Amino acid sequence: MAGGNPHYQERVNRVLDHIGQHLDGDLSLTHLAGIGCFSPFHFHRIFQAVTGETLNTHVRRVRLERAALLMKTSPRKRITEVAIEAGFAGASEFSRAFKSHFGKAPSAWDRRTPLENSKICKAPEGLSYYSLEELENWGANVEVHVTRFGGFRYVYNRIFAPYGNSKLVDAYQALIQWLADRGTSYQDVTFIGMSLDDPSVTPSENCRYDMGVAFPPGTALPDSPSGLTIRDLQPQDVASIHCVGDLGQVDRAWHYLYRVWLPSVAYEPADLPAMEVFVRLPEEIGWETFDLKAVIPVARL
Repeated sequence: MAGGNPHYQERVNRVLDHIGQHLDGDLSLTHLAGIGCFSPFHFHRIFQAVTGETLNTHVRRVRLERAALLMKTSPRKRITEVAIEAGFAGASEFSRAFKSHFGKAPSAWDRRTPLENSKICKAPEGLSYYSLEELENWGANVEVHVTRFGGFRYVYNRIFAPYGNSKLVDAYQALIQWLADRGTSYQDVTFIGMSLDDPSVTPSENCRYDMGVAFPPGTALPDSPSGLTIRDLQPQDVASIHCVGDLGQVDRAWHYLYRVWLPSVAYEPADLPAMEVFVRLPEEIGWETFDLKAVIPVARL
């Protein structure tokens, strides 16, 4: 993300969140400029300066990635249904866009193998891949819990290109410092990371990750705390796996949820980001071991 006015970044974050939640709605320049309280005459340039993508390119890419996720996790869903849910006018328009972006027609994809052969969306180097047999064997000793996750006020720092560098750690430390400055113990809030993109289909430089803290609904907070962004999330049904171990354990949990569990049940991922809900923090157990819940918001088919 480009540097500069933190208020611009916070307002563009609101637009990005709106796009992700309304892929089948009005995503015109005029409407989105209004969401961010920008002049339509200047919004396109501001959006590109902050995100590194044009507005049209971003909307198209996120719609296609949402469609790919629906196809992968709901293998029985028809291509026409996927197209409409992802915001395309119909199957023909969707098929053309999918083939142009991923290098193959949606009807030619088996919905199981990675889309890493895409001409555009190369997976990051070192991205893990597991066979279905490996994941099924791993999941034999794992419980997936479907529960109701309560609403909360989320104060977050959005990181672009978060992998393979110190950006996530830096964002976490900034949140710890902000809490200390306001006299709030980190033990009195819940740390939640939100992955807004699937790194197996989104170019690493376009991946986004929100590192933030959850407060109870209605908590009084400053409008723009230290350049961070505030978002109110409503109660939602979620599927989760409790992970304790190294990063590989967390990685397997995500693969298992998306590639094995979701395609086998009467749920699909909701139009909300996946979450990593920290049970214990690095202050308690360091950065080599993780104790967190891998959480996917879900909706019944």
